[in-house]
Amino acid sequence: MRCVIGIAVCVLAATVAIRSSAEPLPADSGIVNVRDYGAKGNGRDDDTAALLRAIAASGGDTGPAFWQDRIVYLPDGTYRVSGTLLKRYADGKFASGLILVGQSTTGTVIRLKDDAPGFGDPRHPKAVIFTSSKLLDGTPTSGGKDYIARGEGNDAYMNSVADLTVDVGNGNPGAIGIDYLANNIGAIRNVTVRAPDGSGAIGIAMTRKWPGPALLQNVTVDGFDTGIAVAQTEYGLTFEHIRLEDQRGAAIRNDQNVLALRDLTVEGRAPAIVNAGSEGFIAIDGGHFRLAGDPVGIANAVENAGVIVTRGLALDRNPPADALHLTGVLEGSAQWRPTVEPAWLPQPVDDPPPVHVPVAQWANATRFGAVADPSRDSTDGLRRALASGAAVVYLPHGIYSISGTIDLPASVRRIVGINSTIRIVANRPPGFDRGRGMFRVASTGPPVSIENVAFDNSNRGDQLAIEISGPRDVLIRDVVAAGVTLLDRTPGGGRVFIEDVCCGRIQIAGPHAVLARQLDTEGGGVRITNLGSPLWILGLKTEGVCTIVDNRDGAHTDIFGGLVYMVRDSGGDTVPAFRNSRANLSASFTEESLRISSRYSVYLADEAGTALVRPSAFPARGFGRLIPDLTAGSGQSVHAVQ
Repeated sequence: MRCVIGIAVCVLAATVAIRSSAEPLPADSGIVNVRDYGAKGNGRDDDTAALLRAIAASGGDTGPAFWQDRIVYLPDGTYRVSGTLLKRYADGKFASGLILVGQSTTGTVIRLKDDAPGFGDPRHPKAVIFTSSKLLDGTPTSGGKDYIARGEGNDAYMNSVADLTVDVGNGNPGAIGIDYLANNIGAIRNVTVRAPDGSGAIGIAMTRKWPGPALLQNVTVDGFDTGIAVAQTEYGLTFEHIRLEDQRGAAIRNDQNVLALRDLTVEGRAPAIVNAGSEGFIAIDGGHFRLAGDPVGIANAVENAGVIVTRGLALDRNPPADALHLTGVLEGSAQWRPTVEPAWLPQPVDDPPPVHVPVAQWANATRFGAVADPSRDSTDGLRRALASGAAVVYLPHGIYSISGTIDLPASVRRIVGINSTIRIVANRPPGFDRGRGMFRVASTGPPVSIENVAFDNSNRGDQLAIEISGPRDVLIRDVVAAGVTLLDRTPGGGRVFIEDVCCGRIQIAGPHAVLARQLDTEGGGVRITNLGSPLWILGLKTEGVCTIVDNRDGAHTDIFGGLVYMVRDSGGDTVPAFRNSRANLSASFTEESLRISSRYSVYLADEAGTALVRPSAFPARGFGRLIPDLTAGSGQSVHAVQ
C-alpha cells in the first residue's frame, strides 16, 4: 500500500475479482426470466429458441428514452445453444438494449454446442452473443452505418452482459464469445469467456462501427486466437480487472481505437498487445505480463504503431527474476520514453466497498405505495420503503414520478433499480428546488449504492439528480442522467465511486476522493467542476463544445485514458478543453475530430483564459491529437504555447 501525502486515499494491489456467486434477482422485479419462456438450462436441451423468445420480450423500440428495456435474467444452469443470441424488434430491425444477467459467473453458463453449424470458419467468425445498434434517426446508412446488414452504428445503448460464463464449445474455430457493441452506457461485468483448445476465434470482439464508451470490468478471457479485439477510431473503451490467458495470438488487438485499462493480467505467449494503426491509443494503469519466451522485453511484449502510456506495468523478464516495471510512453516503434508520475496524483482505492444482503431481505418499493406509473406520484411510497429499515430497496422495472427530494437514510445500503426510471411529476411543485437532488445523501452511515437507475427530466429544465452532503461513501453504478446534472458533492460529502455512467454534468468539492470508471458526460458548458477535490477518472468520454474540467482551489484531477469529441463546428477558438487555477491536473487522452473546424484550439488555459497548452504540442490523430501526458500544477511545468 502507498499513500500520497495530503490526499487521504491509498492504492491497494488490484486483483481480478470474478464473482463466483451473485444474488438472484427477485421474481417480482419486472425481469424477463428465461425459464418462463421455455429455457431448460440443463446442458442437454437446445435453449436457443427459448432464449431468443425471452430476449424479444424484453422490449420494443423506446426511441430516445433508450434506458427503458427490461433485463433478461438467466438463473443458474447450463444453457446449450446452437446459434447466435441477439435482439431484434418486431419489424426485424436490429435493436439496442440487450441486457443479459446471470445469477452467478460460475453457475450460469451459455455453452455453444460442439461442432455447431456456421461456427467453423475463423475467416468468417460468428458470435454466440451479439449486441447491436438500433437506428434512432437518419437513413440506414447515415453517418457511415451499415445498419441493416451488420447491426452497427452509434445507437447501441444499454447493451450489457453480466454474471455469467460463455463457453464456445469444442470444434468451433470460427466462434466469437461476445461480439459486443455499446454506446454511452453498457458493461460486460463479472463474465468469463472461454474456449477449449483449438476452438474460438475471438473472445470479445468490438470491431463494428462504433464501439464505446462502455466498461468491461472483472472479465476473464481464456483461450481463443485473439482474446479481445477492438477496431474503429471511436468512441473509447474502459477496462478494469481484466485477465487474459492462453491466447494463441495477441491477448489484445487494438486497431485505431482508444483503450483505458487498469489491472490487466496477461499470461501466455507474446505479444500481449498489438496496437495496430497510428491512431490507436492505449493507457495501462497497473498490469502484469507473464509471457513465454526468453528474454521477454517491451519490444516483443508489445507491437505498437500508435501511442501506449503505462503506469506500473510489470513485465516478467525470465521468472523468477525481478519484473521490469515500466512507467512511460511508447510512441510508434520508437524507444520507450520513461516518465515520472506527479507526486500529487490521487491514488484510487481498488474497488467500492462491497455490500452483501441476501435477496430475501430486500424490500420491494411498490409494496410501500410506490407505483411504476409515470402518471402517479410515488414520492411517499418511496420514502416509506426507504424508512422501513430494509438495507436494500429495489424498484421493479418501470417509471416512478416524484414531487420532492428522496432522502437516503443511514439504514439503506443499496437502491437497486431494475432498469428503472425516476422522473419529476408533470405538475412540478414550486417548492421542489431544481438545485436539490432527486436523491439526497445527507446522513452519516455506512456506504450506500445507487444502481441501474435513470434520472430523467428530459425537456423539462435542469434538475439535480444526486446530492451528497453527508460523510458516506456513495457508489453510482450503471446510471443514466437525462436532462439532469448527475452529481453535486458538497464539501461535507464522503467519497464517491462512479462506474458506467452517462451523461450529465458533475460538480464536486471537499477533501474526499471521487473515483470514476467509464464516465461519459455530454453537452456544452463546463462538464466537471472540481473545487479542491481529488478526482481520478479511468476512461473519460465527452461530446460537445465544452470545457471538460474546470479545476480550481487545490483540486487534484487525473484523467487516464479517454476520448474528447467536440462534434460541432463552433467554439473551438474560445473554449479550452481544461481550465486549471491553483490546482493540479494530469491527463492522457485523445481528441477525435472529423473536420478541421470541429476541434479545440486550446487544451489548457488558466483562470483568466490565457492559453497555456495548444494542440500543436502533440502528435496529430487525423484532425485531432494524441495527448499522452498533459500535466500542470504545483511543481509542474506545462508545454509552451506553440
